[in-house]
Amino acid sequence: MELRQLEYAVAVAEELHFGRAAVRMHVTQQSVSEQIRRLERALGAPLFTRTSRRVTLTEVGEAFLPEARSAIAAVRHALDVGRRAATGTVDELRLGYAEDLGPRLFQLAVPALHARFAAIRLTPQPMTTTTQLSELSDRRLDLGFCWTAQHPPELASLLVAREPLVVALAAGHPLAASDSIDPVQLSHQPLVIVEREVNPWLHDHFVSQLESRGATVTVHREISSLDRLLPLVLTGSAIGLTITSAAAARPFAGIVYRPFTDPSPYADHRIVWRRDNTNPAVMALIDIVRELRDTAAFLPPEVPHTPDMPHRGTTTGGTGGTRPN
Repeated sequence: MELRQLEYAVAVAEELHFGRAAVRMHVTQQSVSEQIRRLERALGAPLFTRTSRRVTLTEVGEAFLPEARSAIAAVRHALDVGRRAATGTVDELRLGYAEDLGPRLFQLAVPALHARFAAIRLTPQPMTTTTQLSELSDRRLDLGFCWTAQHPPELASLLVAREPLVVALAAGHPLAASDSIDPVQLSHQPLVIVEREVNPWLHDHFVSQLESRGATVTVHREISSLDRLLPLVLTGSAIGLTITSAAAARPFAGIVYRPFTDPSPYADHRIVWRRDNTNPAVMALIDIVRELRDTAAFLPPEVPHTPDMPHRGTTTGGTGGTRPN
């Protein structure tokens, strides 16, 4: 199957006329007809119903058309990016990041990326994991830094860190006297956790991990950010759940953080991108992040470099597959 066959098929589908499609593609009608026949033989089914009066799409043609358009767009985009990369003119990389995920990783990864692509302009934007996945699927984002282990099949991901959860408590709360917290101790306690609309996977993951350790979970309040969690915890009326690195980045007078007893509940930090994104700067940034992950260079000291991470060269996709190195 050749690119020009796809282009001819799209032209015929849009013109519904072989002659007009030929004029549009600057070739003879015979060339268009021959390439369409070859494409149909490769598919094993006709794309068009032809009569002396009109041309219409078959059911196979209706299903094939949007995929052909996407394939053509992807190839053209790849060629454009490759040409710009060859001349050092890759323009922009659009990055999304969840709260408390971006800064340390950016500080280490960005200089390395600029060393390879001097002219690149990075546009980082804070956004929820749900928004990032949507923006990636719609091609409005190049790479996302998320707390998730699930994503649509058109996306791929790399596990960067598996971070333990911690319990946020008012300093005067009875559980604050413990060195570590068994999940059962949180049974029937009013918990404050991430809002499900903000991150469905993280919300459900928090709850399921506690329940699997024997806790009866009572969600008192759902919040969109750690900044909203801490004032609620400070009153002593609720207990918060958050991630180790987020807690380390948010010391708060009157609040203490306690780890869970082993095995600790955890959250997955991943970078996510579209499988069909061939932007060399995206691929370079993925490799840079992989290198940082494998040396644990960007992790704060509170976060262990766990053996749960894939070995170098393996990229995992939550609901997708793998991308070899």
